[in-house]
Amino acid sequence: MKELLKDIRDNNIVLEVVDGELKVFAGAAEFDRSVISRIKERKSELVQFLLANKQGAAEDSAWLHIPVAAPAAGYPLSSSQKRIWILSQFKEGNIAYNIPGVYVFEGGLDAALLEAAFNKLIARHEILRTIFREDANGEIMQFVQPADAAFKLAYRDLRDQDDEQLKALVQQEINKPFDLAVGPLLRAGLYQVADQRWIFTYTIHHIISDAWSMNVLIKELLQLYNTDAAAALTPLRIQYKDYAVWQQSQLREGALKDQRNYWLQQFEGEIPVLQLPGDKPRPVIKTFNGGIVEKRLPAAVSNKLKALAQAQGGTLFMGLLAAVKALLFRYTGQTDLIIGSSVLGRDNFELESQIGFYLNILAMRTRFNGTDTFRELFNNIKKVTLGAYEHQLYPFDELLDELHLQRDTGRSALFDVIVGLQNMNSMPTGTQQLGNVKVSAYEGQEHQYNKFDFTFLFAEVGDEIHASIGYNSDIYNRSTVERLGGHLEQLLVAVLSDPEIPLNQVDYLSKAEKQQLSITFAESKVPYPADKTVVQLFNEQAARTPDNIALAFEGQELTYRQLQEQSDRLAYYLRSSYQVKADDVIGIMLDRSASMIVALLGVLKSGAAYVAIEPDTPRARKE
Repeated sequence: MKELLKDIRDNNIVLEVVDGELKVFAGAAEFDRSVISRIKERKSELVQFLLANKQGAAEDSAWLHIPVAAPAAGYPLSSSQKRIWILSQFKEGNIAYNIPGVYVFEGGLDAALLEAAFNKLIARHEILRTIFREDANGEIMQFVQPADAAFKLAYRDLRDQDDEQLKALVQQEINKPFDLAVGPLLRAGLYQVADQRWIFTYTIHHIISDAWSMNVLIKELLQLYNTDAAAALTPLRIQYKDYAVWQQSQLREGALKDQRNYWLQQFEGEIPVLQLPGDKPRPVIKTFNGGIVEKRLPAAVSNKLKALAQAQGGTLFMGLLAAVKALLFRYTGQTDLIIGSSVLGRDNFELESQIGFYLNILAMRTRFNGTDTFRELFNNIKKVTLGAYEHQLYPFDELLDELHLQRDTGRSALFDVIVGLQNMNSMPTGTQQLGNVKVSAYEGQEHQYNKFDFTFLFAEVGDEIHASIGYNSDIYNRSTVERLGGHLEQLLVAVLSDPEIPLNQVDYLSKAEKQQLSITFAESKVPYPADKTVVQLFNEQAARTPDNIALAFEGQELTYRQLQEQSDRLAYYLRSSYQVKADDVIGIMLDRSASMIVALLGVLKSGAAYVAIEPDTPRARKE
């Protein structure tokens, strides 16, 4: 029992006894599924243990009790909502935080009944009829609108349209911005494409929802349609506004002081910025245009990674996070890396059936050495991850305010890469029923936005691990991301074959890339006149295009005429002042610069040869 309780805590799983029944809830987005099986096997023992110890969902029951807020005209935003509201003031940022759901309905659909189910759902969840605007004091607040406003389901008959027109309309619906001050922040459309077939879309703004909420929404919508009775759902004691009021009061009263101190300690000193080269210059103002690359990690790799994680007392998520960090190290040479990851933020069981923006972000900072082995990196990340889960109640957005970061308008705050492992057990899969209508996922939706430079979303599918790598298309080309996905797989193959290999020696290149580097590039030949010297070739080019740019360095530019004149002056100086002869060798000790090129060319024009000397070379070696 002691070992099981430890595993329950380490996997951030919460247990509660309700009316004599054991309720299980995963507080993190990723956990060891075998623990759930062990919980089921020892269910009666766990119920007795919890009742005997009078423990609820967590150690700090004060933090988990959420009272109903006093009636007011408006209510404060949660910490997460504040950030989303700011980002959504820009048109592209607003659209980037649209969360879509698209399904295929097949059968005898009753559109009026579906619309009625939507209205009951909106009446049940206040957050679905909440808007955001300034109050009389100029402060952004959330205002709950009356439940009597009728929600209309947009309907279009597309039976005479082709698939491309349908896809365009679906994408147009998903990409339409919301007005947070007017609302509603939820819309839905029904496109009839055949007599017994419809495409159903709904889009909700992130400020009132998250991934878990989307599942709650579609699950309850189907239930209300099927039963046509709101009483079939357990009444909600609290609403999102109650959570927001309570959260802000807890922060004011210092209820999370220890958690706050933990995160501030994690980010002491200089905050690292990922130095990953892009294919294009980074935009001055952050953009959200994106694409996605799908990658499958074969069963052999997946099984080995799970086995290594289990042997080290960790989880698959920790192994995947270690792999991404190892790859970023090999790309950049940086040994201080920050990667984000999300947790559900629903530690209270009453939040499990809520719709709202409860998601919290954990910034995982790992400091290591290039000579560390992958196993050592894994154990380092295990420690950091468990510490982050233990202190996950402190809002990420409060941390950003505390750190007083010097913001780069072209980047996300604190990190540029986020990693997640999708819990497929919590997601609706396959087909569902809407009365006598079959409901399945729509496959024609395109991914056009990405909130970070890179988003690595992993999911276990059978024995394989599927990776969706989202990327900012204003910085990276698709081919670069496809290559990165291949490097990730190759790196995993290498470290799982030998977890004791130092990270700076891990081979992540494919056989084709090695061939290209060692043979193709080495054998590349550029034809040039063998009867002419470099100086002669330069003189001919300078005569042909004297006003073209010959040299550019850090904003400085020299035309061929200017480079010719400056190098000629240096050559004359060397010959007249030092009587340089053909057999002489002249040292050039300069950093990379335009002056260095002038010096190289001037020495060659003087008739001598040159030896490049690094400026930081020890004095004895220079002499």
